[in-house]
Amino acid sequence: MSVAYDLTQEQPQVKSGAPFEAQPETQTIATAITSSDEDNILGERLTRLALEVAVSADQIKDVSQISLQDLEQFGAFKSELASLRETTAEISSNISEASSVAAEANSDVQNSKSTVEEARLEIDRLIEAVQASETRMDELSQAIDSVGDIISVITNIAKQTNLLALNATIEAARAGEAGRGFSVVANEVKALASSTSDATTQIEETLDEIRRGFQLLTGTSKQTADTAFNVGEKTGSFCTILDTVSNAMETIDRKTGIIDQQMGIVNETCEEFVTITGNVAENLENSSATLNETAKVMRRVADEGDELVLITVWAGQNPIEKVIVDKAGEAKETVEQMLHQAIAAGDITEAALFDRKHEEVPNTNPKQYIAKFTDYFDRNIQGLIEEIVASDERIAWCAPIDDTAYIPTNFKKVSQPQGDDPVWNMANCRNHRYFDDPTGSKAAKNTAPYLLQTYQRDMGGGVFVPMKDISAPIYVNGRHWGGFRIGYTP
Repeated sequence: MSVAYDLTQEQPQVKSGAPFEAQPETQTIATAITSSDEDNILGERLTRLALEVAVSADQIKDVSQISLQDLEQFGAFKSELASLRETTAEISSNISEASSVAAEANSDVQNSKSTVEEARLEIDRLIEAVQASETRMDELSQAIDSVGDIISVITNIAKQTNLLALNATIEAARAGEAGRGFSVVANEVKALASSTSDATTQIEETLDEIRRGFQLLTGTSKQTADTAFNVGEKTGSFCTILDTVSNAMETIDRKTGIIDQQMGIVNETCEEFVTITGNVAENLENSSATLNETAKVMRRVADEGDELVLITVWAGQNPIEKVIVDKAGEAKETVEQMLHQAIAAGDITEAALFDRKHEEVPNTNPKQYIAKFTDYFDRNIQGLIEEIVASDERIAWCAPIDDTAYIPTNFKKVSQPQGDDPVWNMANCRNHRYFDDPTGSKAAKNTAPYLLQTYQRDMGGGVFVPMKDISAPIYVNGRHWGGFRIGYTP
């Protein structure tokens, strides 16, 4: 909180909500100050105290903001940790499920292994049966060959018998009537030989067909035996594969069990860490809240220190500070006179002065803006600014500010054209910009005769310069336009 005073009156003018509400106490303080033998000591000490308190308040506020940022990041970390805990729980569940599936698969593999082993034994028995059948087929083929040999003998006998019958017929024909009976016997023998020959021919044909059938059956049996043997070998290989798969399943089941135990430990650790982070986050939140309240208290103390400094100026106990305060009052009166004369002369309109639709300048960083009154201030107020800055080495800058915290014209040294470096621009291009920080906003809105503030000036790139700011409001035709600010080093 800041308080503004009218140095032309006997008593300080306190803004609404100011801590100094009892005028008798203020009079007592003023009287005590007036009776002091060392006129400048009190003002200097109050100025130094206000500066130190203001800097400390800003630093505490910065620490509070950093704590809030850390708290936000810690909250995000806590959220990620909770997500990790859920993920580990899900992984653990999946591992348990995988372990169960692996156990079932291992059981299925064991059952399959038993079934395949039984099939392999059956195939082995089939191979033995086929091999035995093949042996019997060879024996039967040999027996058929033996029958073929016998038939050959019978065929030869039939041929010889037929030849003998033919000879007997010839001899019976020579014998005439006496050999007629022998001729009948010879014909019968010949007929028997012919029948025997026909029978052996049919038997040979049948044996050939049987032999061909046995040859085909033997080939098929051999092929079946070879196939059964190959199947047996494949079955053996499959049993080996099943053994490998079974061992792998057992290993997987064992490893997933170990992983599940480890995930349980991780989950417990996450639970403990969540509890710890929750406690730390609560402590951070409480510390940040405490720092924030402390910063507010320090800011109030700093504002009260500024009030006391103005009291010393008003009481004539701070002539060094009074020089700067007087310059602010004189500057504000000069600007008001210039604006009234400009409106009367038609150099600028009151509507233009109070227009607040400032246009953004493209490609500027930080952003710069042009108001309808910017050109007038650049042409006419710039000289006053340079004169004030040159009048006292403590003055770092001064500028008018409208009630939206817009500064159209600033000290030339800090009114350079912008470059490519935003940090450099922040420190060296401080015209045509909004300065709506707490200090700037208070100066823009202040309607009391004077407002003294101690603050840290942001020069960009994390650089802050301790500064005091004295401002006086500017009125145009009875309307509050803004104010005139002077920034100076304590």
